[in-house]
Amino acid sequence: MIKIYIGLKGCGKTKKLIDAVNDAINVEKGNVVCITEGQRLIHDIDRNARLVDTESFDIANFDMFVGMLSGIIAQDFDVTHIFVDSLFKSVPNETMENVDSFVEAIEKLENKFNVSFTLMISAEEAAATELVKKYMA
Repeated sequence: MIKIYIGLKGCGKTKKLIDAVNDAINVEKGNVVCITEGQRLIHDIDRNARLVDTESFDIANFDMFVGMLSGIIAQDFDVTHIFVDSLFKSVPNETMENVDSFVEAIEKLENKFNVSFTLMISAEEAAATELVKKYMA
């Protein structure tokens, strides 16, 4: 399953993410990962979720980010859900113009490893591509 929440800053995406991560901890049988830029969610996310701070890595593009996601999955085959808060804060050099290639890559990871993804994207809904719209929640 892939879910994408898209909207401008301040519309409540991060609150939805926090609630979804904490709910997943109680419902899913595997491990839950939350990827965010910085440590700002450390007190909001259940401690049973693995919090990954992208500031620790120099992620230049979506290819590198997909490599990081693949590494997380390879390191722990019990990962069932990966949440990404503020996609463009984690990958600051990318834009909506290139997001389809990223979504296609996570579709492959989802199908091959049965991992769900929830993404938060700060952008106007009108900027969503047809592929992004397919997964918008």
